[in-house]
Amino acid sequence: MPMGMSSMPQMQQHMQEHMATMQSLRTKMAATKTPAEREALMAEHMKAMQEGMDMMKAMKPMGGMAGMSGMHGMGAPGAATPDLTQRHQMMEMRMDMMQNMMEMMMQRMPPSPAKPGAQ
Repeated sequence: MPMGMSSMPQMQQHMQEHMATMQSLRTKMAATKTPAEREALMAEHMKAMQEGMDMMKAMKPMGGMAGMSGMHGMGAPGAATPDLTQRHQMMEMRMDMMQNMMEMMMQRMPPSPAKPGAQ
């Protein structure tokens, strides 16, 4: 899917939907009572994380030099503001997605009985 300016709202909506899916999975994972319940959610959990990585990879060129090249020759200095605002929004969304994925990875780890040195 091309990452032009016209796809920005669709990308944002898709990311928000994915964030809601990840939040739902995190809630389900936290509510599990047995290792079997936890294991049953792992495939769905991994799929959501992979989709999140794919989304972030697709967004990366938007914030890099590819996004900057579209700003050359725009004329007035104020003309770049919407592009910079959109890039900022996308960066914030990527950061939120990364935080969500880190939390999901932490949930995948087995619970530790006690922290070392904590007595």
